[in-house]
Amino acid sequence: MDLDFGQRVAQTAQEMISQGKDVNQTAKILFDRDQDGFNYGIGIILDGSGAPMSSSFTLTQYATAEVQSSGTGTYYNSAKLMHQLKTAVLRWQRIPETYWDSFKLALPSDAGTGAVKSAVELELLLNPGYKKIGIEELGWPAHKAIAKLARVDIKEFPQDAVMPADMLALYQSGPMNTTGMVRGKEVIRARATAAAASGNHVVLDRAYSGFEFARLAGSESYDSIMRKSYELQLKAFLEAGVPMSIAISPTKAFLTFAFRPCGFLLVYNPEPAKDKEVIAALNATIRARGSSFEHPITRAFVKAMIHDLPALEQEQMQAFVRLFEAEKMWHQLTDGTAIADIFSENYAGLFRNPRAKTDAPAAVYGSHLYPVFSQGRCRLNATGLPVDEALASQHVKVFAEYCLGG
Repeated sequence: MDLDFGQRVAQTAQEMISQGKDVNQTAKILFDRDQDGFNYGIGIILDGSGAPMSSSFTLTQYATAEVQSSGTGTYYNSAKLMHQLKTAVLRWQRIPETYWDSFKLALPSDAGTGAVKSAVELELLLNPGYKKIGIEELGWPAHKAIAKLARVDIKEFPQDAVMPADMLALYQSGPMNTTGMVRGKEVIRARATAAAASGNHVVLDRAYSGFEFARLAGSESYDSIMRKSYELQLKAFLEAGVPMSIAISPTKAFLTFAFRPCGFLLVYNPEPAKDKEVIAALNATIRARGSSFEHPITRAFVKAMIHDLPALEQEQMQAFVRLFEAEKMWHQLTDGTAIADIFSENYAGLFRNPRAKTDAPAAVYGSHLYPVFSQGRCRLNATGLPVDEALASQHVKVFAEYCLGG
């Protein structure tokens, strides 16, 4: 550990942040400058040797073909394929067929970020009485930025809270993006029951479909994992008849980070009489984002979802297996330490976000480890842990010494 080096890096990080750089950008820049660095911050899935897992082979094939067929100077989109695509997305999400007719689908650009932003814009358009958005503490930082751009107030609630009826509730539907905390079934059912009783609409940010059950990848099938995810995250809202917008990111699921394909926006309307209103608002939202004309990667991804969903799901299972292996090693190596709790079954997904001691940045950077430091916490990408157990043990020892529990 080189504390002088670590202090210089920590100072550089603060200077970047004071200049307006995002904490994630800062972590990436710092990591790229250190040839001895280990990535624990950037939100991609790492293969155990510090390198990103390979991009989706399936999407690579479809993207190559789509670019080659895009030689004519005209616009293309996937309008003719939307019904088939909706079926594929609903099947991937393991949503029962009895609900399918009540869903509408759109393809916002900018992957999951675009899907969440479009979901918020759509719900505010449908429900102009909402003047405030409720978000979860320690949730995805972009939620605040999206609310500010929508020019509505923001109110933060504890992670297990049920948000009141006088605002648009924005819940993360999976492991918390920053902390890895997984909401219990009782909390999710309480949220659905409250929304149904008040007639409230909700937005569900589903960035990590299935990731809360990746720990089962060593013993259960992909289908079982995805069904468990549906049953935990979505079932209660559908059974209660809650109108909602589900913003889904395929980026982490299908290892498409470099391609950055579209997001999926599923809009659930249980009242057929309101279909025309919902469709008009959804069309307006997508037109305003310029998403009616699609990037070739979007068109390629649509075709892959329709024609090769089993191949994409197999690639997602590879991501689950990598996370399962990393979580298992974290659990073993943190046993008896201050951060053991964040690798219990109450946590899942790519990230953990333990509280950090005051001197943590200098010590951690001084060990050439690059997580994201923000608001007194140290966000770790779980897949950054090397498969080399001796090296992994050294890294865990540093984090356990300078970080506290969740």
